[in-house]
Amino acid sequence: MIKEVFKSALNNFQVLLIAWVIIIIANQLFIFGACFAPYCLMAALPHTFVIALLVNYFFLANESSPSEKSIIKDKYKDYKFTKPKIEVQDGDFEEVQTPYCPKCGSLMVLRIAKSGPYSGKEFWGCSKYPNCKGLLNI
Repeated sequence: MIKEVFKSALNNFQVLLIAWVIIIIANQLFIFGACFAPYCLMAALPHTFVIALLVNYFFLANESSPSEKSIIKDKYKDYKFTKPKIEVQDGDFEEVQTPYCPKCGSLMVLRIAKSGPYSGKEFWGCSKYPNCKGLLNI
C-alpha cells in the first residue's frame, strides 16, 4: 500500500504540492494560532506532508487508475480519426475592410440581427455599443 501511495503522489505531483500548501496554511491558521514563524513551519512539514499524501491517494486514486485508462482505450480503439476532406486554398476568402463608425469613429464589428424585421441579416455595429449606437447596413 505504501508503494501505491507514493506512485499516486508521483503521478499527481502538482496536485500533491497544491494540497500540501493548503494543508500547511490551514494547519498554521487553525491549529497553531496563525504562527508562520520559520520554526513553526518546519515543525508542520512532516505531518502535513503525510496528510497531503493520503489525501492525494484516496481522492485521486480512482481517477488515475491504469485499469480505467485501458477501458477507455479499448472503448475507442475502433475509431479512426482522419483529416477533413475539404482543403482551403488561398483564394477561398475575401478581404474585408473593417469600416469605422460614422458617429464616433471607432472600429465596427460584424453582427447578426437577432430580432425584428432584419433578424438573421448581417450588419456593422459600433464596437463601443451600447455607448454608441452607430451602425451600417450591408
